[in-house]
Amino acid sequence: MKIATYNIWNSDAGMPARFGQLADVIAGLGADIICLQEVASLKKHNELSELCKYGYSHWQEQTELSVLSRYPINEVFDYKYGTAVLIQCENKTLLLINVHLPWDKASERERGIVDIIQNTAGVKADCTIIAGDYNCSDNSSVHRFMTGEQSLLGCDAYFFDLAEAFSDISGTKATATLNFRENPRWGIAQAKNTIEINQRFDRILLKNTYPAELPMLKNCKLFGTKISEETHLSASDHYGVAVEIEL
Repeated sequence: MKIATYNIWNSDAGMPARFGQLADVIAGLGADIICLQEVASLKKHNELSELCKYGYSHWQEQTELSVLSRYPINEVFDYKYGTAVLIQCENKTLLLINVHLPWDKASERERGIVDIIQNTAGVKADCTIIAGDYNCSDNSSVHRFMTGEQSLLGCDAYFFDLAEAFSDISGTKATATLNFRENPRWGIAQAKNTIEINQRFDRILLKNTYPAELPMLKNCKLFGTKISEETHLSASDHYGVAVEIEL
């Protein structure tokens, strides 16, 4: 199964041609389930669902989140900075959580992720995956919390970062998804950025399944890096992350 996350950049830059880029990237990826952030309207959500041929979907207005799925969505849970869907994948039940945490306040990111983790803890599923744009670095309190390195607001979590896991088994480096030097948003759509540091803001994490066996991780890669000759932009200012796992 291929699962992906992609912040599609709610901006008029390169539009309407860039919307076609986005649809081509998403359709070409061939993910079974994809989490999208910054989907600004139900109209855009429906257009992407139709163009990319996903039979099941959910859009959360408050945080502009979409989930597109080739498998039935049985139940939906919405939160301030996230949305969760319960998906039936053949003989397995998957709880998939799509998040977009605020970029400007660490304290609000902390409260937001704790709210999501606490409120989804009681949802029964064979596997839980949380994907999206966390808007914080690998050294952040949110990432340490998610990977079991610290508690937050009296809450604990125990997830595995799948890009970090694949980096370890493949001998490669987990790559930045927000690249201020190479993504042409900076230099074409707005001024070059020589201050901010490239970051891996977009992640897919798997909840520890103990005592059940862990799924098998087959691959993890970036997508959406190609620059269009028409718009001179990548489809988004973020690069997406896709993983292949065997549930």
